[in-house]
Amino acid sequence: MSRVLVADDNPLSLGFFREAIALAGHEVAPAADGAEAVALATTQRFELILLDTRMPIVDGPEALRRIRAAAGPSHRAPALATSADAGISRAMLSDAGFDDVLVKPIALDALHAMLEHYLGSTTPAPDAVLDDAMAAQKTGGDVAIVSALRKLLAGELDALPAEVRRFERHADTGALRDRLHRLEASAGFCGASALALAVGKLRARLDQHSGWPDSAVSELMKVSARTRSALD
Repeated sequence: MSRVLVADDNPLSLGFFREAIALAGHEVAPAADGAEAVALATTQRFELILLDTRMPIVDGPEALRRIRAAAGPSHRAPALATSADAGISRAMLSDAGFDDVLVKPIALDALHAMLEHYLGSTTPAPDAVLDDAMAAQKTGGDVAIVSALRKLLAGELDALPAEVRRFERHADTGALRDRLHRLEASAGFCGASALALAVGKLRARLDQHSGWPDSAVSELMKVSARTRSALD
């Protein structure tokens, strides 16, 4: 697991990067502006830095110049500029010390490919439906608690298809987001690693786009069915 510093003044963008990078198996340290990013990078070690080019107080290029000049624990870390401006000057960003540019909105697969390029791959295996070791860690190794929680999760998954169909009829992504928050917690306690991964992908998709995420919802329902079968 690598540590990644992400600075963006847009809460939606910051939320997407947090979810997507964590989904790839890395630890994320968020910053709401360039000054906060400088403070973090000059006192902590990060293996990768993502900075939005336009932020209040201190913008991305200036923040990176300060990080490089401070010679702190992260001053040699590769840095990626993030920008909604596809025409931004790459020469200017290179002069500021950036290694590459991510144009927002960026597809989840493209972001993960960039992370793998700079950090290597640590994405969990998608076919691990139930992870007993993960459940034991979350519950202090109490088998009875794990068994009880998994019975509750089975009930949640039985109800999930009807709930999701209701959300879809009304295009209610807010209700879907709330349901995913609860489901992610349940999956974590029960060691349902494949389900947790699918939930994370769907949450990242919701952070990136405003419409109904058909393909990500479809994938979640497939994983949900596999997980439900494994719980029998």
